[in-house]
Amino acid sequence: MTSKTGYRFETRVIHAAQSPGAWQGATLPPIYQSAAHPHETAESLGRAFTGGSDDYIYMRLGNPTNRGLEEKLAALEEGRGAIVMSSGMAAVSNACLTLLRAGDEFVSSNSLFLSTYTLFANVLPRFGIASRLIDLAAPGALEKAITDKTRFVYLETIGNPRMDVPDLEGIAQIAHAHGLPVLIDNTLASPYLLRPIELGADVVIHSITKYLSGNGSAAQAFSQARAMSRP
Repeated sequence: MTSKTGYRFETRVIHAAQSPGAWQGATLPPIYQSAAHPHETAESLGRAFTGGSDDYIYMRLGNPTNRGLEEKLAALEEGRGAIVMSSGMAAVSNACLTLLRAGDEFVSSNSLFLSTYTLFANVLPRFGIASRLIDLAAPGALEKAITDKTRFVYLETIGNPRMDVPDLEGIAQIAHAHGLPVLIDNTLASPYLLRPIELGADVVIHSITKYLSGNGSAAQAFSQARAMSRP
């Protein structure tokens, strides 16, 4: 399928985020091991620290190797941008906590990766955040679960291990009608088979150690991996 950029998926897989000219002709990006990056002037450093430029400062804030991966992921999902993190649950936690405060609620599918379920059911309640875990396939369940405290809807494109496939487009329409963003874990489908943004998703999460790069062959994860169905 041709994307809005005019390139087919297979072309984006090969050519997106490729900069061999900046890599001394290498066809694969180098692994940059530097913890810090110098700046010629204090003004340049100041702009970078305040977000006025995309220049690198410190590895945990940005890294050329990571940026190439982020640009590739964004191109595959046709998103505006991407952020890679050191673990899958770091990505899930950051995506959720960016939108949540104490006293908030969110609605989630009850077909979830076990660690995500543990986060939602056992960890977040300790901070005054409530999750409503429901069967999104049940007629009217999502509408009934949404309250004035709801901040987003969370689900997986293919629930694991139940392997249920929710109506992503329908769920997104209901969520957006209430002004709520939709967060979707697309690990099991991968952007090759499904791009949730095209169906209304606002945030897409991946574990790149699975179908995106081969099982367990990459060190950085962008979301959760397996899943566990819960009642």
